[in-house]
Amino acid sequence: MEDVKLKRLLREYVNDTISDEELSEFFEIVVKPESIRLLRKYAKELDISGSGSFELPDEIAKNILSGILSSENHPSPEGLFVRQHVRKERRRKLLKATGVLVCFLLAFAFFFFKENSDREIAAYNGHNQIIKDALPGHPGAVLTLSNGKTYLLDTLKSGRLGHGIDKSADGITVLSSDEVYYGVLETPNGRTQKLSLSDGTRVWLNAGSSIRFPSRFIGKERRVEITGEAYFEVEHDDQQPFIVMAGSDEIWDLGTHFDVKAYCDDRSVKTTLLEGSVRVGRDTLRPGEQYEDGHIKKVDTDGAIAWLSGFFHFEDADIKTVMRQLGRWYNVQIKYEGHVPDQKFEGEIQRSLNLSQALNLIAGTGIHYTLDDDILTIHP
Repeated sequence: MEDVKLKRLLREYVNDTISDEELSEFFEIVVKPESIRLLRKYAKELDISGSGSFELPDEIAKNILSGILSSENHPSPEGLFVRQHVRKERRRKLLKATGVLVCFLLAFAFFFFKENSDREIAAYNGHNQIIKDALPGHPGAVLTLSNGKTYLLDTLKSGRLGHGIDKSADGITVLSSDEVYYGVLETPNGRTQKLSLSDGTRVWLNAGSSIRFPSRFIGKERRVEITGEAYFEVEHDDQQPFIVMAGSDEIWDLGTHFDVKAYCDDRSVKTTLLEGSVRVGRDTLRPGEQYEDGHIKKVDTDGAIAWLSGFFHFEDADIKTVMRQLGRWYNVQIKYEGHVPDQKFEGEIQRSLNLSQALNLIAGTGIHYTLDDDILTIHP
């Protein structure tokens, strides 16, 4: 019932009809780790901003954050983290961030820290060094056609690029034509891009990814190749199946929405099904399942595509997994000096933060670092 209460209290807060007693109750619910996804969902349902986005207006977000920080049961903004104990049963602990998240309520990047033994998490001690910050990524890509023509999409205005390809604020659209050629759309680190193929299939590329596609699908199948991570909403056609090649995996669409993660520096390819059905090898996935190395398991699909909603999502992730994602999005090189910490991380961080702000959220776990423009060095 608490989720229903959160939705009601959020509406009352925005409409300024909330009582003092309910206000305190609202603050207590908001800072619970399970509330982050509900807040994102309810803000979108209520369409508070009027834009179809799940972000709250700046002033409302600032007021809520201010109220939480001033509550007697919550930390003051003196330090970035409060001191906490992590117990042996690995109970998740919420590290309450202050200061860096005043822009949006839903930038409450609830972040958790787990490890196998007793440990006291000390308040941020200022040992970390920011020489030059790194900004978050944004839409952009490089499009290369089989005729050798290359387009740097970041610098081009909306309109026809030629060869039946349109660029708009919504992404790149391949128009159906008689001419058959191939294109490669590549998102460097720090970029994302949406692509609409000539058959109506829509593809979103995460940072550090690419897709090879034809201008028009001919023959008995529709086949594309990807590296990195891509989310597909396929226009199904029984007579012309849609096939994604990712590493050594061949993924057959059976009418579906799915995410494929196939970065070269990851251990294996992961295919996560959200809607419909896909076949990988001899295995057929159902919604909510993920295929990896011949094994199928149930997963949190919201977490798998959190990047589409503007969040990093970590589940039992080690420091190198966390840093690989940060490195791709902020376009920084990760270096390690000495022993690599063996902590595990769970939770979400908003991708619109500067890198220094994202790093501040995990600094209380004992991770030390130096950030100098495009180089992030992790120290023991």
